[in-house]
Amino acid sequence: MRRQPAGGRHAAAGFTLLEAIVALVVFTMGAFALYGWLSTNIITLNRIRDRQQVEQAMHAAIDMLRRSNPMETPDGRRKAGELEVHWHAVAIEPPRPNVVQSGQPGIFVVGLYDVTVRVTRENRELQTFRLRQVGWKQVAKSFQGDM
Repeated sequence: MRRQPAGGRHAAAGFTLLEAIVALVVFTMGAFALYGWLSTNIITLNRIRDRQQVEQAMHAAIDMLRRSNPMETPDGRRKAGELEVHWHAVAIEPPRPNVVQSGQPGIFVVGLYDVTVRVTRENRELQTFRLRQVGWKQVAKSFQGDM
């Protein structure tokens, strides 16, 4: 025989419907907050990855331009894999003879150039920037101070 509690009520066993709904709402709010946080992190990681690719492309472009002489090729284009670098150089200091450390004239004429660089990958512009670079031209066979 079963005994009934005083007052004739049965003891409630388990969750009521209201408790289940409240638990579900609390869980859902936490899940939405977590989803928002994850979404923000993924967006940030994608931006960082894109920025790293642009930085690598800029370094590659600068490396390509270090090997070019703006006095000889003021306008040009070079391609390395998917990366394409376009440049346009404008003289900001006219060419003049260089001077060696002892004060004597050297074997080059040099000029300073303002170079506008455009870097693209698969016909999509990654970055446009400017840099200054020295242009040179050898005008003598050897240094006059050589013995």
